[in-house]
Amino acid sequence: MSRNRLLSTLYFLLACCAALVAPASAQHFKQVTGALTQVAAGRTEVFGIGPANQIYRYSPGTKAFVQIPGSLAQVAVGGGTLLQKDEVWGVGTSAQIYRFNFGTKTFAPVPGSLTQIVVGEGKVETESCHPYEVWGINASDNIFRYNYCGKKFELIPGSLSEIATGGGSVWGLNGSAQIYYYSFTSQAFLQIPGTLQRIAVNGPDVWGLDGSGNLYLFDPSQRVFLLAASGYSQVAAGGDGVWLIFSSDVGPEVVSWTPSNAFIYTTPMAQIAVGYGAGVWGVDSFNAVYTFVRP
Repeated sequence: MSRNRLLSTLYFLLACCAALVAPASAQHFKQVTGALTQVAAGRTEVFGIGPANQIYRYSPGTKAFVQIPGSLAQVAVGGGTLLQKDEVWGVGTSAQIYRFNFGTKTFAPVPGSLTQIVVGEGKVETESCHPYEVWGINASDNIFRYNYCGKKFELIPGSLSEIATGGGSVWGLNGSAQIYYYSFTSQAFLQIPGTLQRIAVNGPDVWGLDGSGNLYLFDPSQRVFLLAASGYSQVAAGGDGVWLIFSSDVGPEVVSWTPSNAFIYTTPMAQIAVGYGAGVWGVDSFNAVYTFVRP
């Protein structure tokens, strides 16, 4: 299917989402044992943060979240491929940086200070010191990228208030809601027309939300973000699909989109995370945890 035809199909499906009724389907969100305020998923790993900043790791064997030592304000999981496992990084309540050690099963401190951290797959063929893309922003909106050769975060020119990575791409928004992407060729952030408040990345597919809840999809052929639909509060994208949260009469519902279908799931979610093999996860306003089941 051509990109233009794909975009046209997407716009039609998303515009009709509000009128859709959840289909009679075996696919559904199933509650999982645990209480979280944030969940993050990668290829095989799923981590979460509890109401008191506790750290939890999902155990496929027990099908429950198990607490591990430490305290975090944010956790990021990603970068796993057939050749490498996921990386797991976190930010502490006082902006400390931590990296998960799979050997000791604990988070070890890393020098630096960040308020947001993201993790994704790296471009190993051209970026030997970056098998994973690990990026962060500090309280002053400075940008940092972790160098695995030097084992440290390096300052990158620019200023961002939000950053996202996925599928080898890195995008961000500054304090004025302007949009930037990282050019690996020029090794700099370059501006793209438009303004957004939220951004989600899955390789060449980049999604964004503005302050009015309008949803946009980046068109690389025109190098602009095109309006797709309205009424959304969150967008998440990964190898396990594109998912959105929108507000309805019954509360914040979840929308799943594929090239041929768009479905509404009435399980109310406050946050949703899309992995690259580990599935789709969500938490509601009461800290209940859910995973999407595809029989």
